[in-house]
Amino acid sequence: MPKVIKKRPVKHNVSQNERDSSYEHLKHYIDKNKKRSQLVMGAAVGLIVIVSLIVIYRSYSRDQVSALNSRAYNAFYGQSSTADSEKRLKASLADFQRSYNDSKSPISLLYTAAALIELGNTDEAEKTLIQFNNTYQTDNELLPISYYRLFGLYKGKGASDKALQTIEKLYALKSPIFKDLALFEWASILSASGKADAAKGKMAELEKAFPMSPYVTRRPDSTALDNATKG
Repeated sequence: MPKVIKKRPVKHNVSQNERDSSYEHLKHYIDKNKKRSQLVMGAAVGLIVIVSLIVIYRSYSRDQVSALNSRAYNAFYGQSSTADSEKRLKASLADFQRSYNDSKSPISLLYTAAALIELGNTDEAEKTLIQFNNTYQTDNELLPISYYRLFGLYKGKGASDKALQTIEKLYALKSPIFKDLALFEWASILSASGKADAAKGKMAELEKAFPMSPYVTRRPDSTALDNATKG
């Protein structure tokens, strides 16, 4: 068998001139792109700094909002004398408003309305609850509460038409919260408006849909709305 002749690798001798030329080309390329590289590096560093600041701010903001809400809850539910009650509620209202402005938290907005109601500012409370209903239409836990509070405002004012419209919207929500109560209040509005047969129909609907509801055994309150016929 013939012997395999291994070829020796050919050595490529690089001359000094070639090395110098390559070095000059590399140096020229680096110098040419130095400014661009600095801009890219600067942009990257700047982006990292911005992201870091956003993370830090959000963390700080959450802590601030949490502190505000805690203080507002304490003021809202705090025990105090009648003389201090208004002052306490105003402080609570201010904190809930600031908390909502900082975080757009739905619970802060709902408590803002509650504080306004407690302070007797029903017009602003109405606007706040309507704002909540328009803004947080997918909040299945808090939206029924907002609608029921708004219904309560109209009920207290004797605005039967608005009260009825609100309770109908409450009943139409996807959330099961307050469904039986909504039917009972609906029947009460109809009864107070002199529509006894329609009220009985709603009570029958209540009994069929929610047979275990405590409202099934109650009679619709014909005085549920003060001056109900005024609308």
